Amino acid sequence: MDFNHLISKQELQKPISTDKAFKWVESLLNRFLESEDSKRFLRLKNGVTQELIDELYPLGKYSKNYYNNPDIFLKYYPGSEKSFDADFIDGKGNLIEKVEVTMAIDGQQQRIQSEAINEFGHSPVYQTPNYTGNRRNRVLKETESTTISSDKIFEIQTKRIQEAYRKKHTNIIKYPNMTLLIGVDIPLFMEWEYERIISQFEMLENSFESIKCVNVSSDHCWVLK
Repeated sequence: MDFNHLISKQELQKPISTDKAFKWVESLLNRFLESEDSKRFLRLKNGVTQELIDELYPLGKYSKNYYNNPDIFLKYYPGSEKSFDADFIDGKGNLIEKVEVTMAIDGQQQRIQSEAINEFGHSPVYQTPNYTGNRRNRVLKETESTTISSDKIFEIQTKRIQEAYRKKHTNIIKYPNMTLLIGVDIPLFMEWEYERIISQFEMLENSFESIKCVNVSSDHCWVLK
């Protein structure tokens, strides 16, 4: 079932003050919690929900943690309107910051994990559920989580952040004078754990004007450049 009608393109394009942006994004996501079918649609990041989860949600976190100002606005560009994702502007429309967003995730793994949650109600966190076939005819097998060490979690997350950055840097010519916002999903709690993950980040030459991370699972944010 298609639930794209729950959100219009016009809603997404309207500038929202940065002190309200995060709650606004949450309210959009909450529209998909009204039924089991719409929840499944959201988990699989079908249709417009992919932009909500992978772009607007990190931007909402960023708005809250770096601006949180009624006089500064988030202007989001859905779809392929621009070669980047958002502007931050003042009340007169003057540009403050251009932002390109990317998520440091394993997209294929996350998709199969979401399918497993829809089918079984649970999924391993750091491994791909067992399955056969492809996206069109995939058959999942219920898979229990296995123990994973903290060191392995640090390694996985560091690699994901670095790879997300490298992919965007490959097309750096598209992003002049821009901030790269990397969204991460790290279910950790101690500051030293995050510090260990980002301490391994390697900057490339001719990079973005600024590089920042936001954790969609917490209020942790970091400036990498």
